[in-house]
Amino acid sequence: MSSANEFSNSRRNALKGLGAGALIATLPARSVAQTKLQKLTVFTGTTPQFANLYVAHEKGFFEKEGLPVEVTMFSSGSVASEAFLAGRGDVIYCGDTPALKLWVRGAAVGFCTGASYGHYSVVVARKSINAPADMRGKKVGVLMGSTAEYFVKLYLASGNVDPKEVDIINLQGAEMVTGIVRKDIDAFVLWEPFGSRAMQASSDVHIVTTGEKYFLEWVLNNTTPAYAKSNPAELMAYVRGLQAASKWCAQNPEESTQVVAKYLKLDTALVKPAERINWTVAYTPRFRSDMERLSEFLKLKLEWPKMFNTEFLSKVDQSLVA
Repeated sequence: MSSANEFSNSRRNALKGLGAGALIATLPARSVAQTKLQKLTVFTGTTPQFANLYVAHEKGFFEKEGLPVEVTMFSSGSVASEAFLAGRGDVIYCGDTPALKLWVRGAAVGFCTGASYGHYSVVVARKSINAPADMRGKKVGVLMGSTAEYFVKLYLASGNVDPKEVDIINLQGAEMVTGIVRKDIDAFVLWEPFGSRAMQASSDVHIVTTGEKYFLEWVLNNTTPAYAKSNPAELMAYVRGLQAASKWCAQNPEESTQVVAKYLKLDTALVKPAERINWTVAYTPRFRSDMERLSEFLKLKLEWPKMFNTEFLSKVDQSLVA
């Protein structure tokens, strides 16, 4: 369903949003006395799958590495990736689909992962919809250009439903919740906490399935080829800070939930499913195989040596590169 035109249009809309208030929050950099590292600006989304970044910033893990970090948040990682194309950020922390599209364009290279999960991606629908076949002729909200686009195609294919048989509408998460409650759409495919929000707002809405049996989703960190070449010290400090935060999230799930809920101004109940996310910065065979499967499905050519730089991970800890 994705096309170059859709991607271009999405980019224009995202950049317009920068001037129209689509930028949700800009968090000030943490100052570090006498630091020799330059400030690093991260673009990312505003959902709990980016929790280790929020924790690293909030709990001072980057500060301990002497790295001043500014986090700029958008409505999703895919919208953040569009703004990243304008050249305003140093690192983009987003889902695997928008990252892959940046790689193919030569606009970014991956340098470390961040998390993986299956349960957090959801198919949400009115209670009359319980299977892919029930989607035929229905209006389904999907954030095109994100990993939700991949998930909806996998889900429909599992029931031999052609995406052309479904009226797929490109929507943001908040629009999906409003749309399904108002019955403007019949279903949507995204990630938590939007499914839980929709169920709180309407008794006629349920989660049909999660992504667990369909795919493992990844969020990962990317930078421009030029920044990777000129700022290795900053990227290594970033990896160390994110790795420390990832370990902390895994060891302190309840406190992590509280930190992220406060950070995103969400109820802890909406953040709690993130406790099951696998927080990792490692470059693993499973990550490679999942990305290869994604690239094949989206018919995009994946070239690892050009698109992912493991140098920073290996210098931090060789065991992070399997």
